[in-house]
Amino acid sequence: MKLLYNKILELRNQPAVRAILMLILLTIIAAVLVAVFEAHKNEQFSSFWDSVWWVVVTISTVGYGDKIPVTPVGKVIAGVIMFFGVAFLSIITAAISSIFVAHKIKEDKGLQEIKLKDHFLLCGWNAQAELILAALEREEELHKPVVLINQLSEEAVTDIVARFGGLKIKFVRGDFTRENILNRANVQNARSAIILPDVSSTAVKPGDERTILATLSLKTLNPKIKVYAHILDRENLSHLRKARADEVIVSDVYTGYLLASYVTSPGVPQFMEQLFSENSSYRIKRRAIPENLFGKTYADLISYYNNEKAGILLGLGQMTEPFNLSDLMSDDYSHLDDYTLCVNLRKPAGEQTVMNR
Repeated sequence: MKLLYNKILELRNQPAVRAILMLILLTIIAAVLVAVFEAHKNEQFSSFWDSVWWVVVTISTVGYGDKIPVTPVGKVIAGVIMFFGVAFLSIITAAISSIFVAHKIKEDKGLQEIKLKDHFLLCGWNAQAELILAALEREEELHKPVVLINQLSEEAVTDIVARFGGLKIKFVRGDFTRENILNRANVQNARSAIILPDVSSTAVKPGDERTILATLSLKTLNPKIKVYAHILDRENLSHLRKARADEVIVSDVYTGYLLASYVTSPGVPQFMEQLFSENSSYRIKRRAIPENLFGKTYADLISYYNNEKAGILLGLGQMTEPFNLSDLMSDDYSHLDDYTLCVNLRKPAGEQTVMNR
């Protein structure tokens, strides 16, 4: 009760709330006075609700003119209502406008709490971030809100939002390794997070230490979130695995293979470059097996993608959650069920059929 009482006192001290209360009080008093002085001399005010209607119309400056006071006292009341009514309405309008303006300013500065669900977090900023946004924008079926967490300037963020108009982008300013910043981005309801070596702040040198710390924070605040990290040093790969990152990409990890392929398999690096180029029309995608193909042969699935989807089927796979020893110690036995299901689905050698997970 004390908390409720303090909340009421806090609201009462707000200018907009006080103006609303004064406006209600003015309406009641004016309606009563008009009903008393006009009821016996003016048929337009035959009931109390006629008086209330006239007061509301007068305060709102609509002035329909359907009811007009004829007594001197009624006209004086009308003048008082017009003066004080407009003043109170101005206070209320200004308070409401200031709320929206303050909300917009906080949003532009990256200080607003994010209320989204099932969204992506893009932690940090570097040259790869725009390529990530472009790839997300191309995937129309994956159009989920994207929350940027970095320390870019307001002008830079505004430019990014304008260039990627196909995405719903929100911005949170701050260090993505801090829990209060992640909470502001509503990490508890986020679907996944991509962590990049951050160059958005000149005060912080990009490095894998912050990526490891951010992964630990993300997994602590939301154990179900998928974390995909980009690191610079391969030696830190084991630390990211211990931090339970779902996937890790190491800078230049494929450079040696591609350079050797120019000699051993000319054409392969060029094919890879064309396939993964930002402007390429070719895409590798994962698609669920159509229900009408459950139980059919692999050849039927190949034919379906060739004829119906104008694509080439590269393979058939099954996605399963990582299995850790710590999962055995919890009360959740879903990991055991998934593991058993994976074993039971193994088939003898021969023609494979397409099946549901």
